[in-house]
Amino acid sequence: MNATQTPQKRAKSLVPLSKEHHFGLLFCWKLKQGIKHQTDLNVMRAYVRYFWENVLKDHCAEEEWLVARLLQTDHVVRLQLEEEHRLLQKLIELIEEGSPMNKSLFEVLDKDLTAHIRWEERELFPYLQSVVPAEDLDLAASVLQHNHSPRQDAFSPEFWLSKGAA
Repeated sequence: MNATQTPQKRAKSLVPLSKEHHFGLLFCWKLKQGIKHQTDLNVMRAYVRYFWENVLKDHCAEEEWLVARLLQTDHVVRLQLEEEHRLLQKLIELIEEGSPMNKSLFEVLDKDLTAHIRWEERELFPYLQSVVPAEDLDLAASVLQHNHSPRQDAFSPEFWLSKGAA
């Protein structure tokens, strides 16, 4: 963003999903720290599994649920969201399988998830705000809020804090 651009105001209905994106970016940072500290890859694999099951899987499902109510089935933006979620899930499955178990899988997950979150924040959400009537966005998001439970990342050991933590 250059000095003449102002940040886009996020629709109130999308704020909960945006806040969870912070969790996703923090997850990516933790993976980078684990690689930097040469954390045992089995610990990192357990963390990826934990984060998928406790945060990311439901987050992706909620985004897809929301977008399915706002865009047609064959809409290019909806298709991109769904495809990127499937690719992230396949990458996580590769890590869970542990074969081949190497740090490059974690690096790819970090890169791909970061890029995906940036796309959602910079393109998907502003696009939805520009084409979906505010009342439709608010209604869909209020239904989503009703079923949404706060997610937490309480994984242990905290390998990202320092070398030798795991």
